[in-house]
Amino acid sequence: MTQRTLLLTAAASVLALAACDRAQQAAAPATGAPIAALPLASAPPPPEQVAPYANQLPEAPPLPRARPRRAAYSYIDDAYALGDVFADSPPDYTVDYDGEYPWIWRTSDGAYRVVEDTPDGYREYYYYGDSDYPFLIRGPQYAYAYDGPELVMVYDDYGRPVYDYGPEVVDYGTRFFFRARRLYDAAIHDQRRAAYAADWRAHRDNVLAIQQQWAAEQARNADWQRVRQERVSAPPPRFQSWSQERGQRVAYAARVAPVIAAAPAPAHPAHEVRPQFAGPAGANAQARLQAEQQQAAGRQAIEQNRMAVQQQGRDQQRLQAEAQTRGLNDRRNQAEFAARQQREGQAAKAEQQARQQHEAQVANAGQVRQQERAQRQAQDRQLTEQRRQQDVAQREQQRAQADQHRQQQRMAEVGQRRQAEAAQAQAHAAAARQQAQQARSAERAQRQQQMVAERAQRDQQARGAERARQMASERAARDQQMASERAAHQQQAHEQQAQAQQARAAEQQARNASAEQGRQAQAAAQHAQQAAAQAQQHAQGGGHPQKPDKKDKPQ
Repeated sequence: MTQRTLLLTAAASVLALAACDRAQQAAAPATGAPIAALPLASAPPPPEQVAPYANQLPEAPPLPRARPRRAAYSYIDDAYALGDVFADSPPDYTVDYDGEYPWIWRTSDGAYRVVEDTPDGYREYYYYGDSDYPFLIRGPQYAYAYDGPELVMVYDDYGRPVYDYGPEVVDYGTRFFFRARRLYDAAIHDQRRAAYAADWRAHRDNVLAIQQQWAAEQARNADWQRVRQERVSAPPPRFQSWSQERGQRVAYAARVAPVIAAAPAPAHPAHEVRPQFAGPAGANAQARLQAEQQQAAGRQAIEQNRMAVQQQGRDQQRLQAEAQTRGLNDRRNQAEFAARQQREGQAAKAEQQARQQHEAQVANAGQVRQQERAQRQAQDRQLTEQRRQQDVAQREQQRAQADQHRQQQRMAEVGQRRQAEAAQAQAHAAAARQQAQQARSAERAQRQQQMVAERAQRDQQARGAERARQMASERAARDQQMASERAAHQQQAHEQQAQAQQARAAEQQARNASAEQGRQAQAAAQHAQQAAAQAQQHAQGGGHPQKPDKKDKPQ
C-alpha cells in the first residue's frame, strides 16, 4: 500500500508539473537553498517538547461558520499543492514558541507551512502568501478550512468533507485558528533558529505520510480529481511559481541529504522538554553546538563532494527525463493519464472489495461502535442544542444591552438637543426682547416727533383758521356792505326821479353829517393828543395836568 501511494504521489506531481510547464521551455532548477532556509544544525539535538493537546489550548469564542465560497475540495487541494511544493525538503527554520520548536517552511511568494508535534500526532498550518489567516489546519483527526476569520469546511483525516460534526469539532477548530495566528506572528517576527537534521530525519517519514495519504485519497476520489484537473488545465498564478520552486526544493533536498543522513542521533527520549537558549549556560551550550556543527561539517565535506557529484549526474539524468516527458504532445499525455486512471481505478476497486470483506468480518464489532457513535452523536447534538440555546440567550442579552445602550444614547441625544433648543429659544427670546425694546424706543421717538409735528400742524391750522375767520368776517362785512349798497341802488332805482331830489338832499345831509363827524373826530383826536402830552408832561414834571381851555371843550 505504501509503494502504491508513493507511485500515485509521484504520478500526480509529474502531471501537475507537466501541465504548468507545457507552454514553457524546460530549464534546470536552482540547486541553492530556498529563500528563507537556514543551514541545518548537524549537532545532536537537545530534548524536544511537544505542543499541547487540543483541549489544553486556550479557549476562544466560537468562530462564525459560513458556506464555502468555492469548491469544497479547493481548500484541501491548495494545502496538498503547497505540501507538494515543499516535497521532502527539510524545514527552512524554527522558532522558540513557549519552549516548543515548530518547523516552518516558506515559499518565495510568502506562503507558509508550520508543523508542530503533539501527543496525538502532527498539526499542520497552511497560509497563503497574501494573508496572515490560515486557509487550512490539519489535526490528527480532522482538517479545518477557513475563509478569513470564518470556518467554512471540515474534512476527515483522508481529506473528505464532513458535514455532520459536533460542537467539539468547532471548538477545536476555533482553538487551532487562534493558535495559528500566534504561530504565524512568531514565524514572522521571532528569532529564527536552524532546524536539527537529526530531528528531521526522525520525523520526516511521518510528516510525508500525511501528504501521501492525501495523494492516495485524491487518486480514488472523483470529486477531488475533478477539482485537481480543473486546476491543472487552468492553474492559478500561485501554482506556476510553486511549480518552479518545487524543482528547487527537490534539488535542495538531494543536496542536504548527506548532512541529514550523517547527523548523530539524539541521545534522549522523544518528547522531553527542549531547553531554551537563555543566560550564560545557554550561550555556552549554543557555542558548543556551533563548534560541533563546524567540526561535523569539516568531517563530512569530502563525503558531500563525492555524493554531490553523483547527485549532479542523477539530477542531470532526471532533468533530461523530465524534459522528454514534458516534450510529449497532449494526446500522449491524455492516453497515459487515461491508462493510469484505469489502472488506479482497478486498484481502487480491488482495494474497495478487500475493504468490504474486512468490514463484513468486523460487522459485529462495527455495530457496537455504531451504537457508541450514535450515543456520542446524540450527546453531541444535545451539547450542540445547549450551546445553541446559550448562544441565543447570549445574543438576546447582547441585543438587549445594545438596545438599552442605544436607548440611553438616544435619551442623551434628546436631552442635549432639548438643552440646545432651550438655549437657542432663550437666545431668540433675548434677541426678540431687545428688538421689541428697540422698536418701542423707536416708536416712542416716532410718537414724540409725530406729536411735535401734530402740535405744530395744529398751531398752524389754528393760525390759519384764525386768519380764515378774520377773512370771513371781513368778507361778510364787505358782502353786507355790498348788499346794502345794492339795496340802496335798487331803492333809488325804484324811486326814480321822484325821489332823486330827496336822495340828493339826503346825500347832502349825509355829506354834511359826515363832514361834521369828521370834524368832531378830528377835534377828539386833537384833544386826545393834548391829553397824552399833558400826561407825559405831568409824569416828567410831577405837576398836575392842566385843565383844558373852555374853547377846547368839545361841542
